[in-house]
Amino acid sequence: MEKRKISLGKIVVAGSIILFLIVILFPFYWMIISSMKGFSELFAYPPRFLPDSFNLKAYWRVLFEEGFILYLRNSFYVALLTATLNLILACLGAYAIARLRFKGKAIMMRSILLVYMFPGILLIIPLFAMLAKVGFIDNLNGLILTYLAQTLPVSLYMLAAYFKTVPEEIEEAGLVDGCSRLEVITKITLPLSVPAMASVGIYTFMIAWNEFLYALVFLYDSNKFTMPLGLVRLYQSYHTSWDLVMAASVIITVPIIVLFLAFEKYLEQGLVAGGVKG
Repeated sequence: MEKRKISLGKIVVAGSIILFLIVILFPFYWMIISSMKGFSELFAYPPRFLPDSFNLKAYWRVLFEEGFILYLRNSFYVALLTATLNLILACLGAYAIARLRFKGKAIMMRSILLVYMFPGILLIIPLFAMLAKVGFIDNLNGLILTYLAQTLPVSLYMLAAYFKTVPEEIEEAGLVDGCSRLEVITKITLPLSVPAMASVGIYTFMIAWNEFLYALVFLYDSNKFTMPLGLVRLYQSYHTSWDLVMAASVIITVPIIVLFLAFEKYLEQGLVAGGVKG
């Protein structure tokens, strides 16, 4: 009887996991299949779960006729530079919070979280006013600054929590051996903090890659559009070609999936280690 209960429980768990995977993966599967269908197959009833032939023309048209190769380049530029600058600034700031002693450190740490609690839409008007004065409106570099304002607070908090788990004795040994504080950071602390840095980098890259509202407000020239703006422009065209929309959606999604798979081994460690009080 006990074995029967155990096997029944395993069946329920396995069935739940399978159902969950179907719910999560089916929209992505449908997006890929729809990007390869012809016009008649897209609106066929009953729906066809496999196309008669796998056609990749939609991807060619999206990239080279609809300008998505330019949007892709803009998105990579913005996301990579945002993630890089965010990591550099967050590492230096988080190390100062975790290791250095100065007045008001506790207030500063709480203020960082307080800033992150404000909805991003509240920052649009002051950021727009500041960037307009320095001529950074309709500029990809100005967009990068707005993304840094959104992502730095949580990056500082995550990395500071992780740096506190790195034993101070290791750093003190480096200082005794003649290393400067900067050498201790670059040669000891950062190599031990790769999981946290990978988590922060992916988080920042994902925010900058997928963000739509700030890009819509700060960019006017279509040659400077990022992928989300290009997708909306394609969707709102006079005649919406759903195969093109689906192909563009696949192109937007794939880099994030590849990034997660590439750094998967670091993510779990980076997300949970900072929460362990050492």
